[in-house]
Amino acid sequence: MRAWWKRMAWATCAAWATAQGIAIGEEPAKAGETGPAGTVAVERGPFEVVFEVKGTFEPVRSTVVDGRAETFTQPLAIVKVAAHGGRVGAGDVLLELDPDRIDRAIADVEIDLAAGAKALDIARRELAAAEATTPLDLAEAERQNRIAAEDRARFTTVGRGIAEGAATFGVMAAEQRLRSAKEELVQLERMYKDKDLTEETEEMILDRTRFDVAAAEQFLRQSKAAAEETLTLDLPRRATELEQAATRAAISLEKTRATLPLQLEQKRLGVAKLEHERAQATRKLADLKHDRGLATLKAPRAGIVYHGRLQDGAWTTAAVAAKAVVGQAVPPGELTFSVLDDGPGRFRAKLDEKDLHLVVAGLKGVVTPTGYPDARVTLALEPGFVPVPKDGRYDATFAATAPAGGPAIGAGMTGTARFVVRSRPDAITVPEAAVFREGDGTSVVYVVREAGAPEKRRVQPGLTSGGRTEVVEGLAVGDRVRTTKP
Repeated sequence: MRAWWKRMAWATCAAWATAQGIAIGEEPAKAGETGPAGTVAVERGPFEVVFEVKGTFEPVRSTVVDGRAETFTQPLAIVKVAAHGGRVGAGDVLLELDPDRIDRAIADVEIDLAAGAKALDIARRELAAAEATTPLDLAEAERQNRIAAEDRARFTTVGRGIAEGAATFGVMAAEQRLRSAKEELVQLERMYKDKDLTEETEEMILDRTRFDVAAAEQFLRQSKAAAEETLTLDLPRRATELEQAATRAAISLEKTRATLPLQLEQKRLGVAKLEHERAQATRKLADLKHDRGLATLKAPRAGIVYHGRLQDGAWTTAAVAAKAVVGQAVPPGELTFSVLDDGPGRFRAKLDEKDLHLVVAGLKGVVTPTGYPDARVTLALEPGFVPVPKDGRYDATFAATAPAGGPAIGAGMTGTARFVVRSRPDAITVPEAAVFREGDGTSVVYVVREAGAPEKRRVQPGLTSGGRTEVVEGLAVGDRVRTTKP
């Protein structure tokens, strides 16, 4: 028995040295025995495959209470906030903010919506009127263009000639009137000259006739001036005016044809814009009312309140705790709370890739809490473990069961878990350095014989732990193997 313990102590030291990268020689020979340098004896004895990993306790159920503000980003003063680690019931207030600012913002949007509704109604009525009058306006522009063209053509072909003839004839008529008046005066004067006495009536007739001559002379002068004005000023000006009017009417018609549809479309777009703005204002009002609801956060169930949330096994408590103070101003939805179940419930560990082959269904272990080194919490791998890499490591969760009457282990506490994957009391083992991997993937050892070269022997290795490898098949107690290739 003493020799067996001696061999186990040596094996343990050898395993430790191998794990630390320290090369050691052969096992010291037993009394009366010698062995070649660089060789070790195959042993049978207790063998455990163990790995340890650090992790964090977390609750089985954690309800996050937060909200993302849709539009309101102004800070609101904190009126009430639940204490970190305190117990709450369903419906208890976790956070209460002063809603005055957001209430004013809601009132402003409601007024804008009311005013926008009137503006939209007016725009829709104006659009309906424009759609009705656009064909009329276009027809009127075409009519005015036709009238202007007809006036110009009529003046050119008929009106101008008549006006010129009338002006000329007026001068002729005035000349004729003057000749007649003068002739009548001459005849009267001859007739009354042969008489010795002129009656008063006859003198009156002569005066009136002389006036008619003067009037005819004046009328002739006026007729000549009027004819000259008509022929040299009025008619050319009228021709120019009619030409310009026709040109303007044609331009106006083209403009009307081009712009009326655009103006109508502009009104349609104006209505669409007002409808869009109203829809936006309606959404904004809904968003503000949603954000108004974030001014008061309530616990969805009973439990313990934590400031922040659990992310990848770590709590974001510090970021929330710095702001969760009465009187502090924060935007709605910025603070996050979690309502947890009592007890740890679960243990989350980040595994190294080299240990993945040790994680099997039903794996059990024990975790020692960092804060309570004398406490032990049992672990069992939760079903559905899938090794998905994240930052070079792999998340694994274990159901955690703390002993009754033990210390209170809360979410966020850490610990070191120990898992015994395999434990055999009589395993055949050799130093890890004595097993060599061939190019085809098989494993071999070099067995030392009493005479001749070492024998290269294929073996079936098991697991490796503590610098020693279990050999399931291929070696027997009493064999000696090399720790280096020959």
